[in-house]
Amino acid sequence: MRGGYCRCGPFRVDIVPKGLLKPYVLKLLSERPMHGFELMEQIFEKSGGMWHPGPAAIYPALESLESDGYIKEAEHGKRPEKSRKQYAITEKGRKALSDYERESEEIAESMQKFGAIYRKL
Repeated sequence: MRGGYCRCGPFRVDIVPKGLLKPYVLKLLSERPMHGFELMEQIFEKSGGMWHPGPAAIYPALESLESDGYIKEAEHGKRPEKSRKQYAITEKGRKALSDYERESEEIAESMQKFGAIYRKL
């Protein structure tokens, strides 16, 4: 399995649902401030190697989350010009993450029901 999907016979099946990157980033930033490269490595590690989003995915997601007010640059005083920008979650981001987690539990229950129905077919 590579890139968050598997080849199941002639089908490509996504293991990582679309739209999961931003909530995952918020979840990681709720633990501590991180920079983009560190977020990519944490996602890879915490997903057991199933998912390794690259810079082309992570940096636009960070820009979007920042422009929407869900994250902000972490306060570390002045950073050296070449240092990596670290991000921290905002209160708005914590609220969005809480809403996502509540709704994702409902989605997980629905997926379990679907899986049980599929196995009976």
